[in-house]
Amino acid sequence: MKVCFTKIVMAGAVSLAVLCFFYAPGAAQSFPAGQPEAGQVLWQNLSYQSKNFLGKVETVVSLAELPAKKAQGVLISIPEGNPLQASTAHVMVIDVQSTVEPLFGVNELTGSQVWFSPSDAAALQRIRSRKGDDIWQNTYRFTEKGVYRLRRKPAGVDEKKLAPEHWTKIKASFYPYQDKGSGSQAVLEPTVLLYLVSALDFMKPIAPRSLYVFDRKQLHQVEVHVDGLQRLKVSYIEKNPGKDVRREGLIDTVKISFKPRALVPRHEQPEDFSFLGLKGNFEIYIDAATRIPVQVSGQISGIGTVQIRLQTVEF
Repeated sequence: MKVCFTKIVMAGAVSLAVLCFFYAPGAAQSFPAGQPEAGQVLWQNLSYQSKNFLGKVETVVSLAELPAKKAQGVLISIPEGNPLQASTAHVMVIDVQSTVEPLFGVNELTGSQVWFSPSDAAALQRIRSRKGDDIWQNTYRFTEKGVYRLRRKPAGVDEKKLAPEHWTKIKASFYPYQDKGSGSQAVLEPTVLLYLVSALDFMKPIAPRSLYVFDRKQLHQVEVHVDGLQRLKVSYIEKNPGKDVRREGLIDTVKISFKPRALVPRHEQPEDFSFLGLKGNFEIYIDAATRIPVQVSGQISGIGTVQIRLQTVEF
């Protein structure tokens, strides 16, 4: 993916354009002042870590661009409904691998791959997997009215040694969107929010905005609040071709808060929104000059409040 680091840095932290978001109660709004721009995303690979006496969290994120024709060979067909297709010449792919090691309890190793549109961040397909004792793979195919899920698990010890496509314990489900309304607002996938905060301009406190994000089985309405500039201490390695540079010290960041709410009937139990292992509300801090996400903060079950800090970035 081609990026232009010099161009954006020269623009300066205080000269980023402000994308004004407006929130109307009960409805998610489209991007009123611009669209996500893949060319504005500087990073290709990110690694994060959080560690305290209750446990450790490690996350590796990779972002790539794929020709739409090649993506068609990966996107699965579904028995009913019309799955969303790529509307642009290229599709973005974000890969997230996370390890949560609590002091008490079982380690959680999860992976996620998401194919999405660079123009509006709409999710096309997601593959989530879990490793360890309880292993599984879920493939989610997004449609206009809901999400089709194909769940695979090994049927016995022998199948655990095989690749997921050979597992025979299979279950198909469809999760219709609840209370989404008739608007054309795109439905996102949680990890794509890392791309979104880098592809859009956030600079100063503005009115909150609402996004639609589908997690595991439910659609969520996520309010986004931009809380303005905050000084934050960072320490990470910047990987450039032929040279690694350590960035350390205080920088200006933009704090972006996310407050999810599951859109389900009252009789149905709402699921906890999950983002990089965090549950419920969370915050992303982006470098005001480069839009690189340098810290993610929130709650993790069994560990408590954590600050997942950037360790390396590769352009």
